[in-house]
Amino acid sequence: MKACNDFILRNIVGEYMLVPTGERMKSFNGTMMLNELAAFVWEKLQNPMSEKELLDSVLFEYDIDEATASADLTALLEKLREFGVIEN
Repeated sequence: MKACNDFILRNIVGEYMLVPTGERMKSFNGTMMLNELAAFVWEKLQNPMSEKELLDSVLFEYDIDEATASADLTALLEKLREFGVIEN
């Protein structure tokens, strides 16, 4: 999977948000606020990566157990897919 090129990540005063660009601005109403983990995942998805590779990256970066990281990552990826900001 990979991040959709129609969005850019902005960090404004410590708040992460995805902002639509180009034609996507017409169909995506507003911005999407991201927490630190979501912003980390978004940055990783600038290059194609599998869910397993993402999980390994999260486990390396954060002090979290694998079961929790896996559940959180799965939920996050489902949301990102729902909003159309990542491509398989």
